[in-house]
Amino acid sequence: MTWSDLLSTMCLEIATGTSVAGWIVALGVTVAVGVALGRIKLFGVSLGITTVIFAAIAYSWLAWSPHGTATRALVDIQVQAEVARQQAQAPAAVAAPADLTTAPVGEPTAKPAIDRAAIKAKVEKAIETKVHARKEVLEFIREFGLVLFVYCVGMLVGPGFLASLKNQGVRWNLMAASVVLLGLGVTALVVLIAGQHPAEAVGVMSGAVTNTPGWAAAQTTLKELKAPAEQIAMTVSGYAVAYPFGIAGIIGSLITLRLLFGIRPKDEVAAFATQNTGEDKVGHLNLKLSNPGLAGQSVARVGGLAGDGVVISRIQRGDEQIVPKPDFTLAQGDLLHAVGNPEGLERLRQIVGEAIADDLRETRVDRRLNKREVLVTNQSVVGKQLFSLDFPNTCGVTVTRIWRHGKELIPNRESDLHFGDKLLIVGEEAGIRQAEQIVGNIAGHLDHPQLIGLFLGIAVGIILGQIPIPIPGISQPVKLGLAGGPIVAALVFSSLGHLGKGIIFHVSKGANNLMREFGIALFLACVGLLSAESFVTYAFSAKGLTWILCALCISMIPLLIVGIVARVFAKENYTSLMGVLAGACTDPPALAFANGTAGNEMPGLAYATVYPLTMLLRVVGAQIFVLLYLAT
Repeated sequence: MTWSDLLSTMCLEIATGTSVAGWIVALGVTVAVGVALGRIKLFGVSLGITTVIFAAIAYSWLAWSPHGTATRALVDIQVQAEVARQQAQAPAAVAAPADLTTAPVGEPTAKPAIDRAAIKAKVEKAIETKVHARKEVLEFIREFGLVLFVYCVGMLVGPGFLASLKNQGVRWNLMAASVVLLGLGVTALVVLIAGQHPAEAVGVMSGAVTNTPGWAAAQTTLKELKAPAEQIAMTVSGYAVAYPFGIAGIIGSLITLRLLFGIRPKDEVAAFATQNTGEDKVGHLNLKLSNPGLAGQSVARVGGLAGDGVVISRIQRGDEQIVPKPDFTLAQGDLLHAVGNPEGLERLRQIVGEAIADDLRETRVDRRLNKREVLVTNQSVVGKQLFSLDFPNTCGVTVTRIWRHGKELIPNRESDLHFGDKLLIVGEEAGIRQAEQIVGNIAGHLDHPQLIGLFLGIAVGIILGQIPIPIPGISQPVKLGLAGGPIVAALVFSSLGHLGKGIIFHVSKGANNLMREFGIALFLACVGLLSAESFVTYAFSAKGLTWILCALCISMIPLLIVGIVARVFAKENYTSLMGVLAGACTDPPALAFANGTAGNEMPGLAYATVYPLTMLLRVVGAQIFVLLYLAT
C-alpha cells in the first residue's frame, strides 16, 4: 500500500471505530462535545454532563453505522489492497505445450483470476470481529466508569451521612423513600394502563428520575434473566429518551409547588437558616471562677464535671495566659476560655460561676498564646487517640477543635486522628511548632493519591455488590450490583477514614471531583455509543412519544404528592424540600436549580442527607421491579 493508502486506512479505522485508537478518539470527542453542550442553558437550566449520552448517540449513528459511507470506504480500500497483494504474489501460470516444436516449455500465460467477492466477505468478517471486540471493551469501560462514579459519590457524602440520620435527617429520608416507592407504583401503572413492557418501563423510570445506577442494575438483572436483546435495547432507549424530560419534570414539580403555595424563596431561606443554627454550632465562652468549691481542683476535674463537648483552651491568671495541663490547679478569680457546643458550655458556666464579656483571646497581657491550624499528614499518628499524644504535657499546647470533611468537632478522650484532619492548636509558638512536627502539617501530602485505600475500597464494594440477597416473595435474590456495592463500601470506609496506619481512605476534594465526573462521563459515552441504533429506532416514533408522557408522569406525580403532604402536614421548609426532592431523584440539574432559587447552597444539605439511601433504594427497587414481572 502507498503512504496515502495507509493514511486513508488509518483515518477510516479511527472514524469507524474498528481500531483501539478509534475507540479512544470516540470517547474523547463525545465527552468533550457532550460536556460543551451540557453548559448551554435553556430557560436558566442546563442538562450538565447528561448531554454526553446524546453526543455519543449522534457520533455512533453518523460514524459507526455498519452501512455508512465511512465503513463502505474502509471495506473498499482494504479489498483493493488485498487484491493488489494477491496479484503481486501470485505466480504466473505455466502453459502445457501442445507441440514441442511450436510452444516453448515454460512460456507464461495469464495469471489466475482473483476472487474479489471472497476477499470482500473476508474483510467484512474481520471488521465484524473488531466491532464485536469494541462492544466488549466499551461494556467494560461503561461498568468501570459507573463504579468509579458511585464510589466517589459515597466517599463524598459518606462522612456526614450517619451523623445526618437524626432529627430532621430521619424525616427527610422518609420523604425521599416515599418518592422512590411512589415512583415504582406509578411505573407499575404505566405497565398496566399504557401497556408498556416491563423492560422498557424500568428504563423509562430510571430516565424519568435521572438515576443512572438504577438503570444499570436493572439492565444487569435483565441480562441475568436471559432477556432477549431487543428488550435490553428498549431499556437503553427508554432511559435515554426519558432522561431530559425527567429533568424537566423534576424542575417543573419544584416550580409547581412554589406557585401552588405562593412561596417566597427568600423568606424560606431566612427561616431555614434560623432553624439550622445553634444546634451543633461550636461556640466560645469566657468565665471567671467564682465557685469556691472549685478552688484547688484540677482542670481535668472541672472538665469532667462539664462532660464531653467542652475544651478549656486557656486560663489567664494575672497578666499571664497559659495552656492548662490536666493537673493544673485552679484558683479563685482565674479566667477561663472554653470552646464547645452550647449545651456543654452552659453546663460549664453553671459549675464555674459567671460569664464575662471580655474575650481572653483579645486581652492584652504580657504573655498571650498563639493559635494555628495544622493538618494531620503524618501517617504514623493516623488512628491514634488524641489524648495519647498528650499535647499539653509534651508540647504545652492544646487542641480545641478538629475539622473533618467540613464538619467542626470538639475533641474528647475518644477522638482519634484521621488523615487530612485540620486541628486548631493553641499554645506558645515553640510548642505549636513541636506539635506541627508530630502531626505533619505538609499540605502537599493531601494531594498524593492514596491508591491502596482507593482500589481496596472499590474491590470490596464490587464483592459486596455480587452477594445475593434473598427477599421473601421473589424467586431470585437481589444484588446491590456494581452500583450499590461500591457506594455501601464508600459510605463505610469514608466514615472509618483508615484501617491501621497503612490503608488510608482519604480522597481529596479535587481528586474526587475529577474521578466522579470522569467516571460518569465514560459511562454515558459508552451507553450512547452502544445504543445509537435502537435509540433512533424508538425515539422518533409513536412509542417514543408514549415514553415521554410516561416519564413526565413517573417524575412529577410522586414529587407533587410528597411535596404537598410535606408542606401541608409537616410544614416543611421549601428550601429543604427542594433539596429532598432533588436528592430523591439523585438529580444534579435539579439541585443546581434549587441552589439558584435559594440563592445559596442550603438545599445541598438535604440533598446530601437523602442521596445515599435514595441511591440504594433506586438500585434495589429497579431490580425488584424487573424480577417481579419477568422472573419465573
